[in-house]
Amino acid sequence: MKRSPPSIPFYGLYGDSFVDSDPGFVHIEDIATRSSGLDWTIRPHRHNRLFQVLCVLDSELEINLQGVTQPLSGSWICTVPAGAVHGFRFRPDSNGFVLSLKDTVLAEELPQGYEGSGSDMFQTPQLIEFIDDDPGLQAFMDYVSRIREEFEYQRPGRHQALALLSRLAVLALHRRLENQRFRTTPGGKDLQAIGQFRSLLETHYREHWTVSRYASHLNISTSTLARLCHRLLGSSPKHLIDQRLLSEIRRRLVYTRQSLEQIAYTLGFRDYPYFARFFRQREGITAGEYRKQADAATDQRSDRPVR
Repeated sequence: MKRSPPSIPFYGLYGDSFVDSDPGFVHIEDIATRSSGLDWTIRPHRHNRLFQVLCVLDSELEINLQGVTQPLSGSWICTVPAGAVHGFRFRPDSNGFVLSLKDTVLAEELPQGYEGSGSDMFQTPQLIEFIDDDPGLQAFMDYVSRIREEFEYQRPGRHQALALLSRLAVLALHRRLENQRFRTTPGGKDLQAIGQFRSLLETHYREHWTVSRYASHLNISTSTLARLCHRLLGSSPKHLIDQRLLSEIRRRLVYTRQSLEQIAYTLGFRDYPYFARFFRQREGITAGEYRKQADAATDQRSDRPVR
């Protein structure tokens, strides 16, 4: 007689038959809280309404996801969508935590529905190796720290704060997974480098960084940066740097009453004559003339009758 396969139990939290009826249910606990009394073993199970994030730090574990078991060593984050079979065997005294969210906590951020969001994270379990200097994962850990604080203290608006912080934590992981997938797609690394260049440019254009300094921060050569800028942005890095600075000068000439000397100082020019030459060479008129023309155009528009 053929035996039927063992049934995989549904739980609220592991070992519990139900989850808090509160639709804003958020729970966080250390791995040891539940696992130490179970010989550090969580047998394969699944959750009907919970999305979970397991984080193990500097340890070893055996992880079972959808019936496939694999050993892991180091620091890892595992996301487990509702309905996915998962189980763990931890090394005794493992350090880490489990964040559990009712699917309704995420629903407001997923208007098309939790199951139909399109994100891999909400369809199948995902593994993310934890790297200390990864800004996306640091953002996730910062949110987790604040979730712990809200979870431990009964403050006004506690449920709302937990829900909002949990959505931000999940968003940080979603961004990390998207970046990881982006880097592995054809041309993804080039697009990522250009995105990082534009981000650095927004942060440092007032400091008049050279092309070589931008390239150094991107860990690429100046020739590679030039090639990527020409191919993907249709311009040289130097022209893009100058245009970003020029754009800010124009904005300040039109929308502020700062003197020309103040604008030069604020935007990091070493002296006013250099600022004046920089602007005139690229615009064909002086900064003062540019401001007068902009003021005249504004006055002309304000004098037009309203129809």
